[in-house]
Amino acid sequence: MSILIVEDDDITREAMAQYLKLSGFEVLETNSGEKAIDFSNMIDVALIDVKLPGMSGIEVVSEIKSRNPSCVVFVITAYDDKETIKKCVEAGADDFIKKPVNLELLKLKITHAIRNKIFHLYRSSYMKSLKERLEIIEKTAEEFFTEYEDFMFEILDILNMLSEYRDVETYRHTERVGWLSGRIAEVMGLDELLVTEIQFSAPLHDIGKIGIPDKVLLKPGILTPEEFEIMKQHTIIGFRILSRSSSPILQMGAEISLTHHERWNGSGYPRGLKRKEIPISGLIVAVADSFDAMVTERPYKRAKTLDEAFQEIELLSGKLYSPEVVEAFLSLEKEIREVYRREKDENSSHQSGGSHKSSSGEGLEGLRE
Repeated sequence: MSILIVEDDDITREAMAQYLKLSGFEVLETNSGEKAIDFSNMIDVALIDVKLPGMSGIEVVSEIKSRNPSCVVFVITAYDDKETIKKCVEAGADDFIKKPVNLELLKLKITHAIRNKIFHLYRSSYMKSLKERLEIIEKTAEEFFTEYEDFMFEILDILNMLSEYRDVETYRHTERVGWLSGRIAEVMGLDELLVTEIQFSAPLHDIGKIGIPDKVLLKPGILTPEEFEIMKQHTIIGFRILSRSSSPILQMGAEISLTHHERWNGSGYPRGLKRKEIPISGLIVAVADSFDAMVTERPYKRAKTLDEAFQEIELLSGKLYSPEVVEAFLSLEKEIREVYRREKDENSSHQSGGSHKSSSGEGLEGLRE
């Protein structure tokens, strides 16, 4: 049996070589990883120092295994760190020998390896096959999630357009509510994933309006109390539509649809929830939706100025809106003003909104939109 020793420390290499020769093995020696490659197809066992000048021991292991899969490779190392061991195993190492080398243990390991060479050959072949399969799986998974992500954004766009087709006043309203909700969530320090889910699901808050009759949804004037009760159903309709999906974003959209008209003091709808009974997503979108509704002109009401809208949101903190959400919202005042003024300058005709005003006189725009 031929054994190759790849070790740049002369004393260690010569001691191992002499001992193994006396034990009846044919031994080849080199202090270079590059030279070791030339012996790849001539050996049965390789003893490779992990730290070599030039070509690293890990690279030598990988190269020898690729040229001679039946070769049993031992890595000689003084290192105990898991990362080094992991890289050696990934490169194809079969076993490890600690420095300083115990020569008797070394001989026993080599003898055992030679007797079980067929096992090492099978193991090497299996590990190579497994690695190839994992690479295919990773590639397939990456392609799947990329396609899934694109698909989800398309679905969100389609759902947003559905509500816009039913109510032309919602043009761009959904985009602004999504952006503002995401920024509020971010300022509040919510988990990054939750921020993303809120940002992309918030525009679906009024998707349930596709189930509201035209005579109510498109009525140019003030709604009667009976009509307002019908309008309130858009929260439940939206929840029923979106909650059927297993998508986290659409599930979040269902939650927002159902709760974005709930109010901090319990005066909202459809369930009259209050304070922490309302999920954080609903509390955030309640503020974003209300603010956008306040500054948007409707056939039945004038648009408030930005100053008036900010003042009203602040005034209703702890009454209709979560104080924590309002605090985050107000901290964004400068940024919000810039965005709304820029959009007004770009295309004032594209300002949008949502629902209608109740003739009962109860509540503010935040409750109606």
